[in-house]
Amino acid sequence: MADLRLVVAGMVHDHLWGMLPSFRKLPVKIVGGADPNRPLREKLRKEYGVTSLYADYHDLFAKVKADAVMVCGTNADGAGIVEAAAARGLDCMVEKPMAATADQAKRMLRAARRHGTRLMINWPTAWNPPLMKAMELVKRGDIGQCFHARIHMAHQGPKEAGCTPYFYGWLYDARKNGGGAIIDYCCYGAAIMSALWGRPNQVMGVAKTLVKRNFSVDDNAMITAIYDKRLVLAQASWTQNPDYHDSLFLGDQGTLQTEHGQLVRTHTNPKDYSHWGAERLNRKVVAVPPRPRGLRNGPEHFVHCLRTGKPFTKLCSAEVGCLAQEILSAGVKSNRTGRRVRL
Repeated sequence: MADLRLVVAGMVHDHLWGMLPSFRKLPVKIVGGADPNRPLREKLRKEYGVTSLYADYHDLFAKVKADAVMVCGTNADGAGIVEAAAARGLDCMVEKPMAATADQAKRMLRAARRHGTRLMINWPTAWNPPLMKAMELVKRGDIGQCFHARIHMAHQGPKEAGCTPYFYGWLYDARKNGGGAIIDYCCYGAAIMSALWGRPNQVMGVAKTLVKRNFSVDDNAMITAIYDKRLVLAQASWTQNPDYHDSLFLGDQGTLQTEHGQLVRTHTNPKDYSHWGAERLNRKVVAVPPRPRGLRNGPEHFVHCLRTGKPFTKLCSAEVGCLAQEILSAGVKSNRTGRRVRL
């Protein structure tokens, strides 16, 4: 089977440069790229030997024969790129989140369906073994009824975390990003709740600039999704020190929590209460097997599914990505109006 011919549309999402080495290990040939920034095009040429480079992705799609597209522009650019790619029959992998707004995400989903192309949203959390095991156990009912979940994503901020100016330059632009931390870091929780429980009934959002002075967007945010039998909190911070990227699932028969690369399950026995002491918590580190081939990272999964015809994992499906974007947009609207938003 011939190598998959891949082009890169947009290079201002820094996650791109962490994924390209993974593509290099696969039967993939990177045959072209497009971005308005000449230094980024030069970086792709110098590091990956790509010579068909353009400032505009329309020129890229018109002049370079390809099979698939890695989309790494601004959140707001994604809809136009996917629509243009789908019209030429190109499958797309979009780096998280799906878009800047719910309307843009819906455009992307419609374009893929109209032209019969594949569309995957790459969430780095999808390749996190403890989190994926936790979601599996929650879905299986291991902790009974999961009535609350909290997905807490935080660091000191994109610039402080080492992102390039090409990346944080648009993350700090509400139109290009869709907001601030509320979009960039609440998106993980929105995707996880969408994959596990679908569409919530209502959404409440709060986004504020609490620490960073003269900052154009929010640096801390929370989105609460209200379901019939659970509340789910997506929590984001661009000011937390040290960083934190973990999740908590509360069930009526136990608790699951990811803790720095581990998954921990706790529960009390009948008629025991946790405030009686730690010895009654039945704390257990859950064995988490390595992710199988095809599910170890985004590029590997994308190529595997294109070659085998298998569906993308649910978390990375365009449908879940679109619903996550609806939740994010509802959170932004709720913050603006001070009211719950019904979906």
